Order: sequence, then structure tokens, then C-alpha cells
Amino acid sequence: MPLFTIAELQQMAQEWVALEYQQTPDAGLRDPFRPGIVLSPNDMYAVQVARSGYRPVPLSPAQNRSFLLPQSVIPGKGGFMIDYRTYQPVTQDAGHYREILLRGGSKLPGRADRWECRFNPYRPERVWLYDHTAATWVTCDFRLRHLLTDPWTADMWQEHAERHRAAGGSEQDEEAIALALAQRDRRRRSRRPPPKRTGAEPPFQGLELETEQPSQDPYAGLEEFDLSTLRPRPALPISPMAPPPAPAALPAGAETGGEPEGGQAPHPLAALFVPADVTDGPPDASATGTPAEAHEVVDAELLDDLDSVTDGDDSYEDGEDVIDVWEAPEGMEP
Repeated sequence: MPLFTIAELQQMAQEWVALEYQQTPDAGLRDPFRPGIVLSPNDMYAVQVARSGYRPVPLSPAQNRSFLLPQSVIPGKGGFMIDYRTYQPVTQDAGHYREILLRGGSKLPGRADRWECRFNPYRPERVWLYDHTAATWVTCDFRLRHLLTDPWTADMWQEHAERHRAAGGSEQDEEAIALALAQRDRRRRSRRPPPKRTGAEPPFQGLELETEQPSQDPYAGLEEFDLSTLRPRPALPISPMAPPPAPAALPAGAETGGEPEGGQAPHPLAALFVPADVTDGPPDASATGTPAEAHEVVDAELLDDLDSVTDGDDSYEDGEDVIDVWEAPEGMEP
């Protein structure tokens, strides 16, 4: 079976979420106004945004820390350990850490004396110890953080810990592991780069959360909007087969600007075609846009031709029947 890196797996997972999960209808997602239609997560999100609007609310550092990986630790005088790395509180939180030590155990059900701690495996140089009694966080740093100036991850630490153990050392010797990791970064910086860049994918660092400073709120300076001033928009037909709404009638005497609503001028030959249900005389000049004099000229020409056939033509002798040009003889199709 092929093996993938963490970055490749992360990319495939993001593609699956965007192309499959977000666009696949789910039976649990339904609009109350259209309960018979099954919606996808994207459709349901669009329905909720159209109904209640959208305003992004930035999360606080404390809320972002809740998304990190949990770890149960036992605090001690010299700090606490995660994967054989010792973490100690920063200077401004040292007093709060001493209060946690004086309380003894956490008294949490099922955890005995362990306290909850959150850390980012892609940035393990800092962790946060959670005090559930005061709902506050205690910031703690890795004891040998000053030796690791380049970015490192928990996987890189575990890799060098296994190498150190294979060489006869111990995984608990964090000083030796930290120095080996620092030398690796130093050799990488001093190594001569290849003549041509191969476009290698950089190591995956994960999603960076604002765990120290609060995120900037782009709507912080806006005034509160009075929702009572909003008026509902007229409801539109839900069915796609519903007829479109009739255009609003213009008041009497209103000018249309000489063009129909669509912005297109009438066809020049539209006046020559008469609807089938119209049988009495020429169409109304006001409806077709054709002057009334044009219809009078056409009628006069037809009458002149008819008079020339019946009166002015000497080829017909007295007593001969004149065929009506408007009526076909019996037995002959028009």
C-alpha cells in the first residue's frame, strides 16, 4: 500500500470535505419552510445566512485553546512532563501555578490527581494548564526552549528520541534529545543547497490559532443595528414552476420613456401581423405603433384594384360573370 506524509493526508482530507461532504445531501438537514427537500451542508448554510445574516465573531485566545489536543498531567514543584518534556510556568503565571500545587489533586471524576492541559503538537514549545476551579489558564513553556530556535514538532521530537534510544540512550534524557534536534537544524542551515529547487513540499505545520492575542474584529467599530427597523421582504414563490409575478401597473398618465420595460424597441414588421382573434378591420394604431394613414392607403389601393377589374376592364362582355377575387368558386380550394 502507498504511504503518505501528514501534509498529503491533510490535503486529501480537505479536498474530501470541500468536494464530497459539503456538497452531499444529508437527511438530517432540512429547511423548515421546505421539509420535503434534503439539503447539503452548503445549501443549509446558505439558507441560514439568507435568513439571519452573517457576521463573523472572532474567538478569544481561551476559546482557541479549547480546540487543541488535551493531555492529563500531574503538576509538581519542578513542572510537569508531556512525552518526557518538562514544562514550567512562565514568570507571570508562577503564582497561579503555586496555588494549583497547594490544592493538591484536581478532584475531577475519573482523573484522580491529574489536571487538564492543552497543547499543539505542531508547536509544542508552549502548553496551557487549565484551572477548572477558576476557569483560567496557566501558560507553561518547555524547559529547554532556548536550545530550539527553529520550528519543531512533536513528531520530530519523537523521531530523535527513538534514534537516541537506539544508540543506547534513554527517552527521558531530554537534554540529549534537544541537542540532537538543534544540531539537525544547524546542519540543515549550513548544508549547501541543491543547484536547482525540486519544489519539495514544506513540512506541515497545522492550522495556527490565536492562542496569545485576540483576533482582530473587523466590525468592532460599528454601531449596534436596531433590528426593529427592518421590514420583511415579500415572499417569493418557492416552486420553480410557479408563474412569474405580474409587473406592477403604471399609474394613469405615466410615461414609459418610449421603450418597453425590457429595453428593446418593437420589431419594424410587428404591425403587419394581426392576432388570430382580431377580425374587425385593421389593428388599432395606438396598440401597434403604426400610423392610421398607413392602413387607409392600403385599403385604398385594394379598392382601386377591385374597381379596375369590374369597371375599367373592357375584356369582359355584358352577361359574363365576374369572379370575386375574395371568394373561391365552388369545387375549387382557396
